[in-house]
Amino acid sequence: MRIGMGYDVHRLAEGRELILGGVRIPWEKGLLGHSDADVVVHAIMDALLGAAALGDIGKHFPDTDPAYAGISSIELLKRVGRLLEEHFYFIGNIDATIIAQRPKLAPYREEMVRNVAAALEISENQVSIKATTEEGLGFTGRGEGIAAQAVALLNQAADYAYADVRRDCGSCGGCQSPE
Repeated sequence: MRIGMGYDVHRLAEGRELILGGVRIPWEKGLLGHSDADVVVHAIMDALLGAAALGDIGKHFPDTDPAYAGISSIELLKRVGRLLEEHFYFIGNIDATIIAQRPKLAPYREEMVRNVAAALEISENQVSIKATTEEGLGFTGRGEGIAAQAVALLNQAADYAYADVRRDCGSCGGCQSPE
């Protein structure tokens, strides 16, 4: 088992769409960034990459590369999922928290979960996305920006021994259940 942690923050700015978890949220401001600035997806990607010891999103998708200007973070998350597969990692679960004073995010959380799960080709019950405020404290509490934290649990194919998954089918008499 491997555990990774991710964190991201972006400033709120006028003239930008607010996208969180791949969901366009109607709001007067959006997040400023090179891509769509989806802080929760960025935190999830960093948690996954960190758990696999594969660097961070800046290594894989640098903000100096024009190819990533305005790109959907969900598309980048799909690439992270493929990278994990190439290294034989399996996602156990993801737990993310969005930190924002406003807007209220509860109506959008289920769609965020669906988007993240679909991008990674995992079950929705492997993804948790929550939101909280900071009671008016700090830059998120003052409405200057939005932050997100995420934790991810990965397993690697090498973590499983044949004896862990072999089962006695009962039909041939040759199999043995693991002890």
